[in-house]
Amino acid sequence: MKGSALNLFLLIFLATLTGCTGSEEGSVDSGAATGEFKILALHGGGDSPEGLMGQPGMQDLMADLPEFEFFFADAPDHDSMCDQCWYADPPGGKGEPNEDRNWADVSIDYLDGIVEEHGPFYGILGYSQGCPMATVYIANSNTTFEKAFLFNGYLPTTHSGLNDTINEAAPLDVDALIFGAENDVFIFGAEELAGVYQEPRMIISSTADHYLPVSDDETYGDVLAFFREGTNGTV
Repeated sequence: MKGSALNLFLLIFLATLTGCTGSEEGSVDSGAATGEFKILALHGGGDSPEGLMGQPGMQDLMADLPEFEFFFADAPDHDSMCDQCWYADPPGGKGEPNEDRNWADVSIDYLDGIVEEHGPFYGILGYSQGCPMATVYIANSNTTFEKAFLFNGYLPTTHSGLNDTINEAAPLDVDALIFGAENDVFIFGAEELAGVYQEPRMIISSTADHYLPVSDDETYGDVLAFFREGTNGTV
């Protein structure tokens, strides 16, 4: 445990020394050693780039996939009470769906800037609220990704405007991994999220909670295999 914490500290420290930050303060590029395939990673609502990067499952992926480089984006500031969120809750609360199709434009513009400055990206990864944001971005942007890696996510159903845009663009032509967990006490939207992608790969852990699967999870090998499919890595 102490070694893992030390490795995370050194990783963040090295990223700082090498100037690996995005166009918004707080974004972190994990690639002190640059991988061939670059992944844009979106943290969960109320989280941070360091929070996602520090998850044990994310650390395991980074250790086992040296051919991949992860850029951890930081949600931009919004004029709302939602700190570190990709988009704010509906103005009337979650019980009153928000029909504004432009509700996530601040984050869409921010991600466009990240792609322009630090891309191109092979794939996009989302965790929790990062999943609907990644899906909103794919549906609203000219940016293309070979793969989407979506962990513990859902659709933005309380935002009917954002959801309408996604449904109109569906099925999204991105090779998508949809990871869900039977013990996830927060989110139960994996099947709905899978429904807007074309032939997604569904992986459900019987032991994980609301976090990325760790190396000893029953599904971890399948997750690694999906990352490597279509590359020159082992499948």
